[in-house]
This record gives sequence, C-alpha cells and structure tokens, in this order.
Amino acid sequence: MPTSRSLIVALCLLLSARQSAAQSLQASLQQAFRRFQADEQMKYAITGFVVQDEAGNTVFAHQGQAGLAPASTQKIVTAAAALEKLGAGFRYNTTVSYSGTLSGGVLQGDLLVHGSGDPTLGSWRYPSQPDTAFFWQVWQALQARGITRIAGHLVGSNPRFSVRPVPGGWIYDDIGNYYGAGSWALNYHENQYDVSFDASGKFSRALPVLKTDPNPGIANFHSFVQLGAAGSGDNSVIYAPPYSSMAYATGSLGKTGKPFTISGAIPFGEAALLTALGQYLVDKGISIDGSARPAVYFAINNQPMPAASGTLATYQSVTLDSVIYWFLQKSINLYGEALAKTLAVQAGKEGDTEVASQLIRDFWESKGIDRNALKVLDGSGLSPQNRVTANALVQVLQFARNQPWFKAYYEGLPLIHNIKMKSGTIAGAKGYAGYLTDKQGRNYSFALLVNNYSGSANAVVQKMWQLLDVVTQYR
Repeated sequence: MPTSRSLIVALCLLLSARQSAAQSLQASLQQAFRRFQADEQMKYAITGFVVQDEAGNTVFAHQGQAGLAPASTQKIVTAAAALEKLGAGFRYNTTVSYSGTLSGGVLQGDLLVHGSGDPTLGSWRYPSQPDTAFFWQVWQALQARGITRIAGHLVGSNPRFSVRPVPGGWIYDDIGNYYGAGSWALNYHENQYDVSFDASGKFSRALPVLKTDPNPGIANFHSFVQLGAAGSGDNSVIYAPPYSSMAYATGSLGKTGKPFTISGAIPFGEAALLTALGQYLVDKGISIDGSARPAVYFAINNQPMPAASGTLATYQSVTLDSVIYWFLQKSINLYGEALAKTLAVQAGKEGDTEVASQLIRDFWESKGIDRNALKVLDGSGLSPQNRVTANALVQVLQFARNQPWFKAYYEGLPLIHNIKMKSGTIAGAKGYAGYLTDKQGRNYSFALLVNNYSGSANAVVQKMWQLLDVVTQYR
C-alpha cells in the first residue's frame, strides 16, 4: 500500500508534468502563431484564437475578447442553446384540423395546418421520414373519415410566428439562394428548389431555364445567366426577396453540354407547403374547391383565422438530435433560424429572429458568458453584422462538453482535416471552432476566427489548419 506521502508526491509529479506539457504546447503555439501573423495574407487581418484544455485552463489566447464575424461557427452557439433548452428528444408538431363540419364525405369548411416551425417538413435527408411522410399522414387521416372533397381552403395557421421570414441583416445577394432561405411556421423541402439551365451552345448567351423542382411558387423566373468556359463552374446568383412571385438569375455557369442545376430559396415556404399538400391530395383523389391560404393572408386582410372544429392528425418531426446533426454537418442556415424562433416560441414570445437573438444572449449570459461577447443577430451566422469573440465560442464548447446531450452535439460536428469542428465562411472571414485531441489523448476546445484576410481563401484555410496541427501533433 502506498503511503499518503508517496501519493502526494505522485500527484505533485503528475501535476508538474501536466503543467510542463501545457507550457511546452503554449510555447509551440506562440511560435507557430507568430509565423501565421507574419504571413502576407494576414497583413490587414484581425485574428482571434483561443485554446483551452479540458479542465478549462487557457493554453493559448490571442485577441480572445475581440468581437469578430463568426460566420457559420456561430451555429455551435445556437445548437447548444437548443439542445439545452429544448432537449435532444424534442420534436416539432404539425397539427391538421378542420373548420366547419364533416358530412357525407365532404369537409364543409377549411383544412387547417397549424405549424410550429418544423424546418424538416418535406426534407429529403431523413430515411425514417420520407419527404412525403407528412402528406401521406394527412391523406390517411382524411381517408379514415371518408373525406373525398374539401369544400373550403387549405389554411396555414400559426399567428405566433412573425411575418418576417428573413433577418434584417441578411444581404440581397444571399436571400434568393438556397442558403438564404427564410423560415415560417410551415416550411417545405427546406425551402429550397432546384433550377436547371441548358449549359450548352454558344458562349455569352443567356441560358434558358429548363425546369424548377419542386414548385417554388415563382410565376416568372428570368435568366440573365451567361454561358462560361468549360470547368468555370457555378458563378451565378439568384435574386428573389421573400413573398415574391418573380425571380431572376445573373452570373455565369460553366459549359457542360448537359443541364446545369443550381439551388434557390423558395420565396414563401408556407405557401409552397400548402400548395404541395393540395396537389398531393388531388393526386390521391380528393377534390379541393378552394386554394392555399397562408396565415399572412389573414393578417394582410385583417381577418380572423378560421376556428378549428376538430383535429384530424398530428405529425411529429424527427428528434432534435437528428436536426442538430444535419444543422452542423451541412451548415443549413434555415435550421438555425427555425431553431432560434422555436426557442422564442417555447419561451412564450413571438417567433421572430430579433426576439430570438436576445433570448439566446440571455441564455448564455445565465451561463456566465458576457452578452456583449455574443452580439448575434440571427441563428445561423449568415448576417455579416454578427460579432462573436473566440473566447465566447470556447466557453460554449466547454459548457457543451459537460452536458448529457454532448454526444449528439459532438457527432454533429463535421470531421474537417481530421478535426471535429464547425467551419464558417463569409466574404473576407473564415473561422473554425471545435475540439482538438493531441497525440497523448489530451482534449482541448478551441476557436480560430480570421477577419479581413487578403488573397485566396483556400490558402488561408491551409495556414489555419497548420496552426491547429500544432495541437493535434503535440506529444
């Protein structure tokens, strides 16, 4: 049996070894970071870089308190707040009810679809719930009641969500494209559609649109896209504000000799969902006299929502841990905005981005993070006006590490350069935040944000990875 004195000596030696290792790693990081800063690409850049060990000791910090544009690294903030506040097993409910009466196979009233912000309705990502699963459940509910005709309209119903689907800080170049999709109480196909162009023929001609899928609700899509050189890829932009029935695309697409497909944002997700549901039911033999009437229709016309007479079905989404997985893996901005609004609604507030952003800051302030270190204006990081510190991101990662839902959070982070981390990219800004493990199995949390770099983004990425390699290769 070792004596108490020998145990104390062994413990002191272990602590001394750990301290020595931390100091050695710190010295290596300081040397590597000096090289990084001296690079010509960093001449006008601002960099925030923080590394902490698993116990919360700071191994390295440079401008950790500087507020920088985080881009999509901000998603780790929203994801952790959602998992903590809602729970990994949370599910969205979409309730289908009716107004009026059911008689003789006819619904003498409206079919009411009450959404709760589910961003996965009609999504293609979930094998357990095909993209038509919601439509099929509604059809089955109508079949069970013997309904073959709806005499009224298909109505979207949830006044708790703001009529503003897109945060005010998003830029016009983004909101017509798939990554700039707005969010509503009802969403469809991740509010994304594909548009295919004929990318063959002569250079510098406007490319004809071949098709859009699914139906985005755009009456007029104008193509000003030019044919570019083979191999030049996608250099196009789609422009369409929310609620618009017209869109246009500019830029160029590389010559392929076959259709070239890009993705846009459905301008009105709630209307698209109701329209697609109506078409599905008609195809199944149920006639519908009326049309799709989203919730905003009643707000615009100052009319009350139809009152529900009874419930037909309640559709449940996949669990939140599955939503978080794809949110982080594919950096889906729609999910971030939907999650933020959901946090607001669950708190008894309006489902609005501005309200949600303040609640997110309140939540993290309650966990010890200065709200001024998290100046978030959306849930996804797409706004160029977001300002977050590297230190705050590391505090979020350290908080997550000790929570029961950490496994789902960690698994959701992409594996980039053999590191579990979330990347972020907007014009002139690049960031990474996540978890590092060195050669001895010691674990660290980190955030590395670079704003206003010069030159090639790919070159900056390689240099950032080299900096992180100092930790992962350390023994």
